[in-house]
Amino acid sequence: MTSIILCRHGETDWNRQGRYQGRTDVPLNENGHRQALNLADRLAREQIDVVYSSTLARAYDTAVAIAREHSLDVHRDPRLDEIDQGSWEGLRRDEIALRNPRELAAWQSYPVDLRLPGGETLEEVRSRVHAALDDIMLLHDGKVICLVAHSVSMAVVKHELQGMTLREALANLPANASWERIPVPEHDLLRDGRL
Repeated sequence: MTSIILCRHGETDWNRQGRYQGRTDVPLNENGHRQALNLADRLAREQIDVVYSSTLARAYDTAVAIAREHSLDVHRDPRLDEIDQGSWEGLRRDEIALRNPRELAAWQSYPVDLRLPGGETLEEVRSRVHAALDDIMLLHDGKVICLVAHSVSMAVVKHELQGMTLREALANLPANASWERIPVPEHDLLRDGRL
């Protein structure tokens, strides 16, 4: 049976400062590197057959630590990258509230249809993550697949594979360097993608 070990990258300085990161390639900080090594150690005794990550350094470096414990390479897939947050990247929530109060309120209450200023919609993220999952699971049917990604792209994975609404998945975003195992339903690789 195919299963996915879903991991979030370790901490960055922007995580610590409460800044929106999106596609900005912010590296792991010192604590994030420690978290990546601790996560790799926690997963060392788990079966992992293949490791994928987003193209962003914070996810890739976390994935490399995990893959090293299993003598595997990391496959980078840009479709697993975090949501493009456009002009919000680098800002804290209070700064966004001053610049784009209506959009921030919409993002917090019903983000599904919102295009972030200069960035992506959740539907665009859902579409690319769905395509990545479909390809990865077809390539590695029956294997344990480790995916290292970001809070929003991980929420989409949970939406696609666990039957959660996207809103439910976004309401329960994972902590840095956390992981969970998600079994893939045998009868249907992916849901139809409806929000």
